[in-house]
Amino acid sequence: MRVPDRWASADRTVAGWCGLTVAGLVVAAVGTFLPWLSSGSVERDSYAAAAVIEYVFRPGPFAEFALRAWSGVVIATTLCVVMLALGLWRTGAVLSAVIGLTVGTGAALLAVHIIDASGPVRIAPAGPVISATGSVLALLGGFGLLLATAAARRDARLRQQTGQVTQ
Repeated sequence: MRVPDRWASADRTVAGWCGLTVAGLVVAAVGTFLPWLSSGSVERDSYAAAAVIEYVFRPGPFAEFALRAWSGVVIATTLCVVMLALGLWRTGAVLSAVIGLTVGTGAALLAVHIIDASGPVRIAPAGPVISATGSVLALLGGFGLLLATAAARRDARLRQQTGQVTQ
């Protein structure tokens, strides 16, 4: 039994939303490696900033878990892109929405504080703004992909019921 090629049967809408989702995920992940905090001449990306926050402030268990889970952003993003490439669109869309919400929330929380640039430690605008932008694209792409796959399944079911089976 041959596994059907999901990309061969995908319509352009699904492919377009999938492309937007992947682009958003890549932009969000790249933004996590850009500067998020700066003090003096030292700039820290989001991963170094999370490590410093965890070391200096000794947060509670939930915040500590969130800071440690932040290091899995790139792994989750890669997993999501692989799922989309394999044609697991609904699963990839849900994971991209989760990534978009979590990374976007963290980035947006810092991005709104960019205006207050006083003090020895400042928020660098590049990382949070780019990650937030990519997260919004990934979130929109994920929701669009869910809607497009639902419409494609509905159309395929209608064609099958009316006897318009295409091969």
